[in-house]
This record gives sequence, C-alpha cells and structure tokens, in this order.
Amino acid sequence: MKRTLLFLISLMPFFLQAQQITGTVTSMTDEVLPGATIQVGKLTAQTNLDGKFTLILKEKGPVRLAILYTGYQAFALDTLVSGEGVHLGIIKLQPSNNSLGEVVVVGSSAGSQLKALNIKKTANAIMEVLAADAIGKLPDRNAAEAVQRIQGVSIERDQGEGRYVSVRGTPIQWSASLLNGNRLPSASLDYADRRIQMDIFPSEMIQYVQLSKAITPDMEGDAIGGSINFITKAAPLKRTLHINAAGGYNGQSQRGSYNSSILFGDRVAQGKLGYILSAVIWDRTAAQDRYNLNYDFSNSNATQAFSITDLQLRDYIARRRTLGFNGGLEYAFNERHKIMAKGLYSEYMDAQRVRENYFYFNTKTATITTRAADYHTSLYSGELSGQSSFSERFGLDWALSMDKSAFKFKDPDYYPMATFSQKVDYDGLAPDGKKYLAMDSPDGTGDYIDHILPHLASTTAISAEVMKLTQVVNIRSKNQERNKRVGVNLKYTPSNSLIIKFGGKFIHKDKQVENPYSIYVAGISGAAPTLASLGTEPYPYRGGFLTEIGSPYNNVLIDQVAMASVRQLASPEGIAENKLYPFRVDSAGNASGAANYYSGKENVYAIYGSAEFKLTERLTIIGGIRNEYNKVTFSGNKVSTLADKSTKVEAINQDNSYNAFLPMLHVKINATKNDIIRLAFTRSFTRPDFGSLNPGTTQDDINRVITRGNPKLKPTFASNFDFMTEHYFGGIGMFSAGAFYKKLSNLIYSNQSTQDIDGILFNVNEPENLQNAWLLGFEAGISKRFTELPGIWKGFGVDANYTYTDSKAKVPRFDKGKLIEDESVIPKQAKHLFNLSLIYENSKFMARIAGNYKGKYLDAIRQVAGPEHYRWYSNNFSVDFSSSYSINSKFRLFAELNNITGAPVRYYHGVYDRAEQAEWYSVRGQVGISAKLF
Repeated sequence: MKRTLLFLISLMPFFLQAQQITGTVTSMTDEVLPGATIQVGKLTAQTNLDGKFTLILKEKGPVRLAILYTGYQAFALDTLVSGEGVHLGIIKLQPSNNSLGEVVVVGSSAGSQLKALNIKKTANAIMEVLAADAIGKLPDRNAAEAVQRIQGVSIERDQGEGRYVSVRGTPIQWSASLLNGNRLPSASLDYADRRIQMDIFPSEMIQYVQLSKAITPDMEGDAIGGSINFITKAAPLKRTLHINAAGGYNGQSQRGSYNSSILFGDRVAQGKLGYILSAVIWDRTAAQDRYNLNYDFSNSNATQAFSITDLQLRDYIARRRTLGFNGGLEYAFNERHKIMAKGLYSEYMDAQRVRENYFYFNTKTATITTRAADYHTSLYSGELSGQSSFSERFGLDWALSMDKSAFKFKDPDYYPMATFSQKVDYDGLAPDGKKYLAMDSPDGTGDYIDHILPHLASTTAISAEVMKLTQVVNIRSKNQERNKRVGVNLKYTPSNSLIIKFGGKFIHKDKQVENPYSIYVAGISGAAPTLASLGTEPYPYRGGFLTEIGSPYNNVLIDQVAMASVRQLASPEGIAENKLYPFRVDSAGNASGAANYYSGKENVYAIYGSAEFKLTERLTIIGGIRNEYNKVTFSGNKVSTLADKSTKVEAINQDNSYNAFLPMLHVKINATKNDIIRLAFTRSFTRPDFGSLNPGTTQDDINRVITRGNPKLKPTFASNFDFMTEHYFGGIGMFSAGAFYKKLSNLIYSNQSTQDIDGILFNVNEPENLQNAWLLGFEAGISKRFTELPGIWKGFGVDANYTYTDSKAKVPRFDKGKLIEDESVIPKQAKHLFNLSLIYENSKFMARIAGNYKGKYLDAIRQVAGPEHYRWYSNNFSVDFSSSYSINSKFRLFAELNNITGAPVRYYHGVYDRAEQAEWYSVRGQVGISAKLF
C-alpha cells in the first residue's frame, strides 16, 4: 500500500504539467458576460457567472484564442503560452454590427436576456436562468414574483402578493429554494414546515436566479420538483451607484405605497478588493375581500354531507413593509486565490387588521370577530468562502455559512382576537333544516356561487346592541430556524475533456416552535359587554366589501369594534375590567398547551463525487453519486387522557434518522451549433416537515384548523427521468421542448377531516404516507426578439411557455368496512401552467405585458369522505404590465401594474360551482425613476 502511494506521489509532477489561460469577458460598459465560449483550436471553455474563464493547455507556444457571444462581435487574440500560463485580464467585446447588436446596446432588457440564454446554453444540466436586469424590468417586487415568468414555475399568493414557489406544478415543499447555493431557513405563523416564504426577500437583491430542473451531485438532494438558487449581487468590476425610487397605489386598500433602493459598489487596492452594499424598502398596504364556506362532509348522510355549516365573510387590510440589506466583500490575493464574504438581512412586517362575520346555520348563531396583529418575519444570512487554484489542474473552494429565520408578533408580542355573538334565525333552509346550495338541496332551495347569502330572518337582524362579547383569544407564537454549514469542493481537471469533482457538506438545523393560546370567556364571572357598549367604528370602509360581485352582504354588515379596543380588551387590564374567565391558558407544562411546544434538530452529512467527461466535441456525460445521511431528532410533548379522564403530559424524544442514496446521470448532446439535446436520470427526495412529526395536536382558532402530527412519517423519494431539446435562433431567442417522469415512493399528503368543537367546525389535517405514485409531463417554450425584421418591427418580441403535468396516486379508505382505493392526482400539483409576455423595445422605450396562468389542482384529500368532497384550487390567470423610458444613459422612468384584470383566487368543493373560498385583490401599481449614476 505504501509503495503504491509513493508511486502515485512520484507521478504528480507529470500530471501537473499543464498551462492555463485565464481572463474575464465583459461588454464595453463593463458588464460581465457569463456563458461566453472560449476556443483555442478544438479546446473550449465557458465563462462563469463572474465572466471569468480558465482554459487548460498541454503544450506551450503561440496560440490563437477566440471568444464567441451572441449579440457581440467575435473576438480573436494571438498570445504566447509559457510554463507560467497567461492571464489576459479583462477582455471587452464590441456589440455586433447589425440590428441585434443595436438592440443589445440600447435595449433595457435585451442584454440581460442574452446573458440568461448564454448561461442556459453552456450549462451541462437542464436549467432555466433569469438575470438581474430582467428582474428589474418586470413588475415584481419580491423573489417569488420574480421567478414566476420562468418556464415551469408558478406561485401562490397572499393578499395578491407572491409568497410560495412551485416548479412544474409540483407541491411547494418539493422544490428547494436556495440562497447562494444553500437552502433558506423557513419561519412563519401559518406553517411550521419547509415551505419558504419568498415575500420576505426583495427582488432588488438578486443578481441571478438559476432553476435546475434536474439536479447534479454537487447540489442539495432535497429537491424533487427542482432547485431554485437565488444568487445575490456581488462586487462590480468598477465603481457603481444605482438608485431607484417609486410611489404607487393599491386599488383594494385605496392607499398609497413607496419603494426605493440604493446600490453602491467599487474596487480598490488596484482592483484586488471589491465590495458592494445595497438597501431596499417597500412600504405598501395590501387588502383582500373574501368569503369562505364549510361543508359537513364528514356527515354519514350522503345528502347532508353537502350541507353548508357556516358562511364566513373576511375583510383583510394589511400595511406591509419589506426591508433588505445586502453586503458583499471579496479580496483576490492573486489570480489563484480569492476570499469572499456575503451578508444579508431582510425584514418583513405584516400589520394585519381583519374583520370577520360568521354565520353558523346549524347552531343558529352569528358572530363577529375582530383581530389585529403585527406579523414580524426576519432573515439573517452570512457566508465566508474561498476559492483556490493550486495548479492548472487542482482547485478547491470552501464555505462557512449560517442563517436564521424567525417569526414573532410585535407591538404587542401577541395576537389579540375578540369575538361577539348573537342568536339568529335563518330563512331559505331546506326541509331538513340544513343550508344548501341549490345544486345540492333536496328540494332545490338554496343559493349559487358568488351569491351565497345568510338569509337572516327579519326578526333577528344583526345588531350591535344584541351582539355580546363571548371570548377574547391571545396567541403568542414564535417560530425560528437556524442553520450552520460547512462545505468543501475539490476539482481535478486532468484535461479539457475531463473534470472530476468531489466534496461534502455538513448542515446543522435547529427548529423551535411555540404556539400557545390563551382563551378568556365572557359572561361567566360577570355580565358580557355588548358590542355597542364598547364603541364601534364605521364598517365597511375604503371601497366597500366584495364590490366585485355586487356587494351582496351590505344588509348584514354593521359597524364594528375599533381595532384599538380589541388590543385593550386583550390586555391584563381589559381582561380584569370585563371579568373575563381564563378558560384556557397554555404553557409547555399543561395539557392544553404542551403539544404546541416542540423542537427539532437535523444534522445532514452529505458527500458526493462526480465526473464530467467530454467524449467528443458534441457529447458530454456527467455522472455521479450523492449521499445524504439525515440524523433527525425531535423533542416535544405527548398529551394522554387517562381512564379517570385526567390528562398526562409526557416529554418525548424520538429519532427519525434515514439515509438518502442519490445516483445521477446527465447527457448533453450538441447536435448542431444551435441545437442541444439533454437527457438526465436523477434520484432526489423530500424531507418530512418538523411540524408533521409532532405526535401532539395543535389548534389554530384563527383559521379553524387542527393539526395532528405523525411521528412515523417517512421521506418521499423520487426517481426522475428528464428529456429536453433546445434550439437557439442565433439572435435573442430559443425554442425548447421536453418531457419528464417521476416515480414516487412514500408520498406525503395531508388527510383532511372535520371536528365539531362547541358548535364550530374545525378542519383536521393529519399527514400520511402513500406507498407509490407517479408524475409525468411535458413542457415547451419559445423566446424570440424579431431583430431581423425591418423598421419598428425589430423592436417586438415574445416569450411564451407551457407546462403540462399529470399524476396518479391511490388513496385508501373504508366504506362500511370495505377497503376502497380512490385514484387521485397528487395534492398541490397543477396540471396546466402557462406564461405569455409580449414586449416592445427600442433605444428609449420598453413596454411589456405579461400573463401568468396556473391551472386547477387538488388542494386537500378528505380520505373518509371520498373524492367528491376533495378541496380544489381553481385555475387563475393574472395579467401584469411594465414599461420604461430612458431619459438618457443615466436616468430611466418606469411604470408597473399588477393584476390588471382583477383575477380572483378560488377554491371549490368537488366541482367549481360548489365554492369553498373566493378572494379578490384588485389592481396595484407604481411609477418611479431609476438612476445609474456611475
């Protein structure tokens, strides 16, 4: 063994005998050009995202180097390669002497589109790319909205703003959202899972977005849908100062907004030290009008299972503020060694003011709930990294990083809710005393979609003098996730036709969740105050409520308690003054609250090895293996009811460790100069959420949801097969088409049922595993600028893409003791996705109108009730508009409009006309000025 080792060491000088040519490729305006092709004879290389390249030569002497980049003139250089190699410094390319080059120079978005196309073309994996300039030209204010234009990507919205990202129609949790190659931490009130709340992240901080639809061994394997990598802005090549300022208006809230950002970067110390600093603020008021319906789908009577238990009218208004700070620093010791530091802080404040009217038909009750809280979510991220090239063949990069995301209520540190109630009678009920839609009613008595009324009897009208306080709820939620990482990657390049990589990453994740409730009941220790006695303020206001469907509820809406009064009621002084009885006060040690406290630790030990082999000039194969051992420990509380009906709280610690072995193979075929064929097989997985592993039960009185965990939950694994073809038109444009298939095991889904608590119907969610499922689809897209056309027509362009996805899973249930397996699509998987953008651009003016379509998907499985009671998300089509006008080379005016058509978001029960939820947001927009001072 020792002799073998000594023999290999003796051969090292032989293997290290090679020379390299390095350099950086930019435009004449000092913008780096990633994806440029560098050629010396038959040898080729590509520039990376920083515009840098390295080409390894076996021989010394004179060579001719050529650089090719679409939209720019070909560059040629004769140089002499010595034993020490050649560093060419910065090479600036001239725009082409044709209409394409003209568009690249004067256009405000064409150059960034070219960057994206060149990166995609030279990538070895199936990838989509979005560059910073393109992000800035779209009416998208956060990271989720920025990526919705990418082929195969869709988003889910909250109060009209993009929040969650899905790839190829798959469930949100199946896609990994990365920040500079590391999975982002997640924390929010609504979900204690791995979904990333992307509205916390301003789009102005993004340099590139890379969507890998088929991952490679050096990427984190938790990505069945895809891996979305948000790369923050790095130090520029020269002094840069950009300032943006804008003001806007939201039609639903009828309030203004403002947005501003600043970016400054420079290089000093003879270019060795580079830095960048940026800051952004977006302050606006979002709003939503919405109605909800709940159905008695757990009822054993088949007809009454479609009866409506309650109608909810919800009016949301929220002042939202997004703050972001980004900094980057890099120091190049020489051409071989560089060290970098990046830091980011983002803060999202969502000051919600919510008014809700509930009509409970089975209990003959009407309630009004008013709640007000400031949601505060923060994200910290820091990374120290380095890159070294020890020789022409050996390179190493390393990174140490840590990040944290945290959620809490702020000012005050709890969420107060006040509920008022009165007894009422309802007209328009069926003979069995139930409320129905006309389509489900035994005798045809009932309402229809968007006209579902409570039909209050004239003798029991809603009145502030009759409405009495029933309870006050305080929610004190905290949710945080911390990550610490260390990663090392080694690269060995024996020749230009073979690159060998191997490395590893250690990730420590720490998740902590606290969600205690305190419920104080009125009318037990003293008389309950009426709504009128506490004082009211006008409602509805600022545009009315559900005007989009004709304001059908104006006759049942009354003035409501002031928001300030709700906070006073929930304070210790208010509780004492109104003699509210402490019905439930959660803590980690009592039965009611113990399950709402839990924590988890996850250690991931990942190693990989891969080889990129260029068999011929046209054929490249990338193969490798990634292995991730996941050591997961969960700490929580289990509450048991004993025989004497007393309760027992037990602390639990459980191990949910598992191993993920992930082989991968990619094939890239350059069929012609402009045609590429890609094939891939990859193995990937999705981890169970920490909240899903909690064996206890948590109750959400805001959304009427009860969640029960499953400590036996297994990760979902997928074997992925991908095929993609790409044709590049030679200018700014390409056409692509492909197909994909995913074979799934241990699919995680949320089974939904109902539970009646004091006359209020709660939806109960419990995670389960399905044994096997599959998902397949195809996608196609075209991006084209018509620069070859004469006159004004050369300024037009189009971007269009479509993704079709289908799936199948079998959901078991028992009907009268008989096992039935219902065939179903996978929950949260949309069948149709479509994007269409039309653009016009010349030397001064740019205008773009963009449509985004997301088809229906199965939102929740109700296993006991069966498929006709499943909850579905309805198709949604939104249209946005953006334009800009360049005053000169430094100043640009811009205008943006979102949701021009006012498209609602809808959920339905089994069929479209049986509504469960419908919400409207109206249009929002802004106008502003952008300055590139230097």
